[in-house]
Amino acid sequence: MNGQRRGGGCTSVLSVLLVLGLVIGLMVYLSPTLDLGNVQRTVTPDRMDGVPGSGGEGYTFMQVTDDGSPITWPCDEVIEIEVNPQGAPDGYADLVAGAVGRLNEVSGFTFEVTGETDDREFLGRGRGPVLLGWADEAEVPELTGPTAGLGGAAYVIGPGGAARSVGGMVVLDTDLPGFWLGGLDEETVILHELIHVLGLGHSQDPVQLMAAENSGQDELGEGDLAGLAALEEATCG
Repeated sequence: MNGQRRGGGCTSVLSVLLVLGLVIGLMVYLSPTLDLGNVQRTVTPDRMDGVPGSGGEGYTFMQVTDDGSPITWPCDEVIEIEVNPQGAPDGYADLVAGAVGRLNEVSGFTFEVTGETDDREFLGRGRGPVLLGWADEAEVPELTGPTAGLGGAAYVIGPGGAARSVGGMVVLDTDLPGFWLGGLDEETVILHELIHVLGLGHSQDPVQLMAAENSGQDELGEGDLAGLAALEEATCG
């Protein structure tokens, strides 16, 4: 009898484990937003140049999965932005709104400014809203030299190698008052960095807005638009 009870107990435990396994499996299948991987970050100057050989004519991807797919945000997700106004220029709210509006119009993605914050953890971003703010090279050493800004996303890799962005940041250099490289206005710099947040790296084509060095262009080029379309196709199918 004792042996039968032990056997029945083991069977019950095994049944429970099997049920739990099925439930977890269904959750992963039904909920693509379930995060099982560690947060990884693309917000570094070398990553902003894009993955060599990725993308297409006039554009590159910031980061790709093992099968070469670009890492970007989930389809139809509202990408929230929180702004830290410390060190910001006059009229910063209009600059941010202008850049967000331009990108939403052409990208197929939706950014939304949800408010302001005192958060200044630019390079240690994890899951959560995109942080947008201003800093100097003493606070963010990566802004040393002619760098006008930095932008990128944090992402997670889930089951089967699928990946998605879960957070990000844009930081603009306060040491370039009044004008930017080549006379480029600040709204355009914000736009450039937000496109990094979406998942495009620098372009090797100097006439694209996503070129590493700006020579006066303030409008999106054909390569920029093709890259944004490729990101949308990758996540929305």
